[in-house]
This record gives sequence, structure tokens and C-alpha cells, in this order.
Amino acid sequence: MTDLTKKFAQFLLLGDTVRSFKIIEKLLHEGFTSLYIYENVIKEALYYIGYLWEIDEISVADEHLATGTADYVLTKLDFHLDQNDEQVIGSQKQVMLFCIEGEEHYVGIKMAASIFKQNSWNVKYLGPNLPLQHAIYYANKSKPDVICLSVTVSHHLKNLPEYIQTLEMLDHKPTIILGSRLAEKYDLSKFISNQTLIVPNLENLTAFINGQLIGIEA
Repeated sequence: MTDLTKKFAQFLLLGDTVRSFKIIEKLLHEGFTSLYIYENVIKEALYYIGYLWEIDEISVADEHLATGTADYVLTKLDFHLDQNDEQVIGSQKQVMLFCIEGEEHYVGIKMAASIFKQNSWNVKYLGPNLPLQHAIYYANKSKPDVICLSVTVSHHLKNLPEYIQTLEMLDHKPTIILGSRLAEKYDLSKFISNQTLIVPNLENLTAFINGQLIGIEA
């Protein structure tokens, strides 16, 4: 982790939205891409904050404050990028993104939603903790080309098979993508079918969107 990323993490823990975003703004002015910022600054800072929580250096309240601050920074970054991007509404492919039931760690899937949006997809971001029946309802209603679901905490993996099996049975046959940092630690093949793509990071997601990656099969 760079000193800049650690500094960003410290501002998140302070709930300092102004100085947090100034770091992001400076990187943008220096020519760094949003993908670089997501992967190497925001994600790494949140991983570091999670580590601090695991070793009891910070409390759950501290972690929640940091997450809320990161959420604000992401929203402001999205607004900044939208101002510099003209999108043609109505002609894009559509993607639906959410975290499975019980999963409250949503920053990763929110960054994924931003990546799709920057690539001119019609994005339906449904946020954290979405019960399966509501996911199915909205998928049938909106008929997205791609459905991305996210899981971050290992004890939620037990819920994956039901989600995957049900989503794969949708009549309009969307592409199903599982986004999870857990792919770097666990073999997720026992939780999903080989029809679902595993995309463990935003670089792989960008490659998928650009047609350079079919996916990482289970």
C-alpha cells in the first residue's frame, strides 16, 4: 500500500469527506484513470481499514464511518465523471447489480456499477442486502443483459447456490457474473455453476465489458 492510500484511509476513518475527495481529485488531475483510483486507492484503503478492524485497532463504528465516507467520495466521483461524459440513453445494454441477502459490504459492487456506467451501460444498481425474491422480481421486470451479484463475507457463500441456480433459470437468459474478492482466497466452484462467470476485480470486469474476457469460469 502506498503512503497516499494510507493517508486516504486515515481521512476515511476521520469521516473527512473534503480531504478524502481532494486526494481523488488530485489523482484525476494528474491523469490517473477511475479504474486505477478504484483498485489502488479506494479498494486498498478499505482493505486496510478492514485489517485494522480485524486486529482490534478500530471499532465497528469506525469502520462504518469510513465506509460511509467512501460512499460519499464514490458518489461525488461519479458526478464528476458524469459531467465529462455524454451518454446515449436508451440504446445501451442493461446491467443489474446487487449484494446478496445479508451482505452489507456494497462499496465494491457500487464501483462495479460505476465502471459499467462509464462504459455507457444502462445501470440498475440495487445496493446491499437484496433478498432473492426481490432480485427475481426486478430481473423479470427489467430484463437486464447482465446480472452482477456480490458477496464479500465468507459465511454468506452458503446462500450463493440458490441465487445462482434461480437467476440462471430466468427466461431471458442474462449473463450472470459473481463479483467477489473471496475468489482470491477460496475455490468458488462449489458454490456456483459453470454457467456463471467469476470476476474477482474491476480490471477483469473492464476486460469483460470490452469483450476481452469471457470470464473466469468456476
